[in-house]
Amino acid sequence: MRQPANRYGREALSDVARQQLQSYGVILGVFLFLLVAALVASWGAVKMVDSTRAYVTGEGRYSKAEKIAVLRLRRYAFSARPQDYARFLDAMAVPSGDHAARVALQESPPDIRAAKAGFLLGENHPADIAGMIELFRLFSWWHPFAAAVSDWREGDGLVSALMAEGNALHAMIAKGHVDNAARARLLARTDAIDDRLTVLENQFSAHLGLAARTASRLVVISLSAMTVLLWTLGTVLATLLVKRQLMLGGRLETSERRFRDFADIASDWYWEMDANGIVTYVSERFGTIIAAQPDRVIGTDADKFIRESVVSPEQREAYLSAILNQREFRGIQVAVRDGHAIRHWSVSARPKFDAQQNFLGYRGVGRDITDDVRDDLVLREAKVRAEIANRAKSEFLANMSHELRTPLNAILGFSDMIAEQSLGPDAVDRYSEYAVDIHKSGRHLLAIIDDILDLAKIEAGHTELAESEVPLSRLMDMFRTFLGHRFVECGIAFEVDVPHDLPSIWIDKRKMAQVIINLLSNALKFTPRGGKVVVSSRIEKDGSLAISVRDTGIGIAREDIQTVLAPFGQVESAFSRKHHGTGLGLPLARSLTELHGGTLSLESDLGQGTTVTVTLPAVRVTLAPQRSDEIEPRQALAR
Repeated sequence: MRQPANRYGREALSDVARQQLQSYGVILGVFLFLLVAALVASWGAVKMVDSTRAYVTGEGRYSKAEKIAVLRLRRYAFSARPQDYARFLDAMAVPSGDHAARVALQESPPDIRAAKAGFLLGENHPADIAGMIELFRLFSWWHPFAAAVSDWREGDGLVSALMAEGNALHAMIAKGHVDNAARARLLARTDAIDDRLTVLENQFSAHLGLAARTASRLVVISLSAMTVLLWTLGTVLATLLVKRQLMLGGRLETSERRFRDFADIASDWYWEMDANGIVTYVSERFGTIIAAQPDRVIGTDADKFIRESVVSPEQREAYLSAILNQREFRGIQVAVRDGHAIRHWSVSARPKFDAQQNFLGYRGVGRDITDDVRDDLVLREAKVRAEIANRAKSEFLANMSHELRTPLNAILGFSDMIAEQSLGPDAVDRYSEYAVDIHKSGRHLLAIIDDILDLAKIEAGHTELAESEVPLSRLMDMFRTFLGHRFVECGIAFEVDVPHDLPSIWIDKRKMAQVIINLLSNALKFTPRGGKVVVSSRIEKDGSLAISVRDTGIGIAREDIQTVLAPFGQVESAFSRKHHGTGLGLPLARSLTELHGGTLSLESDLGQGTTVTVTLPAVRVTLAPQRSDEIEPRQALAR
């Protein structure tokens, strides 16, 4: 291993750095100081000119609004329409806002929040307001700007007078009589105010223009002086650098060429091989990566190693082509066994030649890309999962068209028959039956849409819990009340198996009821007549509460369990095609459970029934158990 060459390069670079720091430290420090000063001055000049521009723009809006207000007031004097007076007030909001901003800035200390609000009311751009405030606070003493502020102050007084004239006119009109002489006097005063405001607005613009021009001249002079100083120092520094570089050029030529090549390739470790492909040098970093001494690699056949370890035929061809033509190669990926694991390296190199252009071998860099390869594999798997989810969503939308059209067709068909009285005007009983069918179809359609919207809200993070303490017994009684008759009608036994001493739970009662009802509805839908559905609950060893819904229905194949738990996932079977459904019941139940910090698990075998378990964390189980007198005897509902 060529450690002396590496050590020589480091020592030479250290000497150069030390000598350059000693020679140019003072000059470079002054150079940087002046450069920073020039940048700061330039930035300040730009901000000042930009803020002045913002004031000129604001004056334009101020003037425009004032002129519009005068026109609206004149129109109101003759039309007496309330909307004209409202438009007058809207126009006056702009100069009133600027007035409020000026007053806030002249307070001690300045009220910055009120000033911002005033400038916004004055229709100034939000991005300009901070600069306008700083310009007022820093340069209100400066003569050109102070003169502009004086114009502004006088203009605000005239605006207040104009507002007073508007209020006086409004009061006269409100009384129901306006004589021509009074109106003429009021309008004459208004015109006089407007004329004076026009003069002040022109003076304000002129004073701001003078301020901007003066500031620009000062900035140009200061920047010119700094530029001359920077140019002089730069010339001196460049001259010294050229002399020193010429003196050190021969000494550092070989080392500089080598490490420039390394910098161009830019990776983790350096290596060299001769014209026969034998390793002649590796850096110490390589030993750190492979946890072995680099000396063990010196003398090995790097060319043979790369040929045998390259991961793809395409990269092998690229490497062989580069070697045969003595060209550089980049990003050749090789796989290396490290114990029981496989690590991946990326190697790159460029050919080296002597002064007579004789080929001497390659020098290059290597990089451990194992983590990158693993990340790429994870991304590919994520892409596959995303594509599967997208296909599932597409299939769901295709199925959804049928689910939505079925109740819509019933609603439209029966409502058309009622509207057109297809069975005659006296078939009231049949029309009543149709109305019942329309109502059922509408409720079914609403249930479908509610499921979709609930799931979308949960996925978007817009669902919040309205939590309260709920006795588990009351929750179970509610399920028997809501669904018991449906089990009886379908000939399915329904049993509630809940211990009498279970504590209450801290939940969103409506959402948790929606979870259990969805699970019971699925069990009812996919359990044939004569089957059985059992709801049970228990406290686990970690204090969590498990609520299980077990049925003896058609079951789900193990490979399809993840599909039915995924949003938009449906599993087709001869039995399930006989029933309507969107496939959102289980995903919605799982999302609502996870919203409570719990989990939903599903165990099933095809033809053997299904058990769905909702587990709520221990923090949602209250310490005090239910009173025995609050728990009614549990009893099964007969078929």
